[in-house]
Parts: sequence; structure tokens; C-alpha cells
Amino acid sequence: MFDINALKGVSIAQRYPANTTIITEGEDVPYSLYIILSGKVRVVKNYGKFDQSVVSVLGSGDFFGEMSLFMQKPRTATVITAEEAIILEIQQSNVYDLIRSNPEMIYNILKTLCARVDNLNSRVRSLGLSM
Repeated sequence: MFDINALKGVSIAQRYPANTTIITEGEDVPYSLYIILSGKVRVVKNYGKFDQSVVSVLGSGDFFGEMSLFMQKPRTATVITAEEAIILEIQQSNVYDLIRSNPEMIYNILKTLCARVDNLNSRVRSLGLSM
């Protein structure tokens, strides 16, 4: 999905131990896109609260942080490593430069986002809720 060679020089790779918080729900900055090179993360709403819920588990090749990045809004969930993970962070200014020089990147991001919306719609329907 992502051309790793195109990401060299515009991203920071970091190794995170298991159970490490990468982003926190409600944080306002930094706006970055994160790409998982190895390992898994949990996306959690209301982390640490009585009603916390795991929204998703993401693995190698998946990304997160796009909602805050593109919408310029605070983080919508907390992301915690489920196991040791290596994750690339691409800061906002570099993401836009990458998209300009590598238009298929935005196509792949949009494809993934559409699949996530479709999955969410299916989950809502299975609960008997209307949209």
C-alpha cells in the first residue's frame, strides 16, 4: 500500500514496546500519519474509563492518525501497542508533499477509509440500528 522508499527521509521510524500509548484521545497535536511496519496496535475509545471499548486492532501495513491529520481536529481515540511494534510517523507537512509526489498514496488511503466505513456500516446494521 505504501511505497517505503518514498517514505525514507520524510518519516521517523520508532520501535514501541507492548502496551505503549502512541496517541491519546483528545490530544490536539501533533497531526501526523502513522504507518505500522510490524506489530499490532489497539484503537481504543474512552481508554481507562468504565465504558472503554476497543474499536479496532491494526497490524502491519495499516495506518492511523488520518482523521486528526485531514480534519484538523483532536485525536478521536487512543492507540496503544498490543505487542512490540515498529511504526513510521509522517508529520503533516510531509504527508501533503508525499501525496503531491505520489498520488496513488491518497488513492490507497481513500480505499482503506472506504473499507473502514463499509465495515462500520455493517456493524451498525447488525445491531439493528438505522443510519
